[in-house]
Amino acid sequence: MNRLCIFFIFLSTFVNGQTINRATFINPAGYYSLDSKTTVENGETYGYFGKIKVKLIDSNRIFVDFYVCKGAPSYNSGSFEDTLFYKNGIAAHTTTDDASCIITFNFNSPSGVEVEQKAKDLNDACGFGHAVIATGFYKKIEGGDSKTKGQ
Repeated sequence: MNRLCIFFIFLSTFVNGQTINRATFINPAGYYSLDSKTTVENGETYGYFGKIKVKLIDSNRIFVDFYVCKGAPSYNSGSFEDTLFYKNGIAAHTTTDDASCIITFNFNSPSGVEVEQKAKDLNDACGFGHAVIATGFYKKIEGGDSKTKGQ
C-alpha cells in the first residue's frame, strides 16, 4: 500500500509538472502591405507592391482579399477573394485555373504574414498575369477586429 501511494504521488507530480504545448490562437484579421522595395520614376512604380485584407469568420475560417502587382512597365497583377480554412496560423489558397498552384499564408509572425506561392510554371501561375509571383512578407499595417473592420 505504501508503494502504491508513493507511485500515485510521483505520477501526480510528474503530470502536474509537465507543460502542455498548446498552440496559441493567432487572430489574422487586419490589413497587410507587401514589404518590398519599389521606386517611382516619371510617375511609374517599379517593383512589386500588394495588399491583403483578412477577416476572421470563425476560429477555423478566414476571408482573404488579396492583390499583388509587379509594377512598371507591364503592371501585370494577380488577385483573388476566397474563404480559406485556417489552422495553427496557416491558411492556403488553391485555384481551379492552375491545379499546381498553392499560395500559403503563414500568420505566425506578430509583424505580418509570410506568403509563399508554389506552382509548376511561375511564368503562368495561379490565374495571375504573366510572371506575377505572390511570394513575400506582407507587413501588418492595421489590426482588424473581425466583427467590425471592413464590413
